[in-house]
Amino acid sequence: MRMVPFLAAGAVLFVAACARQPAFKPVGSVKQLMVAAVAPSAEVLFDSVGTIVSVSGVEEIAPKNDEEWLNVWNHALILAESGNLFVIGDRAKDKGEWMKMSQALVSAGVVALKAAEAKDPAALLEAGGQLDGVCDQCHNKYWKEHPDN
Repeated sequence: MRMVPFLAAGAVLFVAACARQPAFKPVGSVKQLMVAAVAPSAEVLFDSVGTIVSVSGVEEIAPKNDEEWLNVWNHALILAESGNLFVIGDRAKDKGEWMKMSQALVSAGVVALKAAEAKDPAALLEAGGQLDGVCDQCHNKYWKEHPDN
């Protein structure tokens, strides 16, 4: 009977230790993440598929080999994970729209990941459209309010 309080206290301490979340230490600002990761990765996706019309004809652009598809996949992953980075620490501008838009960036990145895995140019083009919409929506709301972030 005397051990019950000790066991209960030990159980409480164990649960508390397991429930502790690691302390994240954001290093860069939202603007720095945009410049270093998001914008370059978005450009890779946007530039990876499309159609060029010139006097010599129409040319379809798409990754041509496994290495190019892997490059697109890598940048899609950066975009998806960037949505998660935008909600860590004091980067989140609010708990409503910012969180939804950050999750939308994750979702757009995942769509691009799947398109790259499938080596599907049409799906990648669609993913680029989704990404463009997510970026425009967020920039329209937050870029004007927080241009230095």
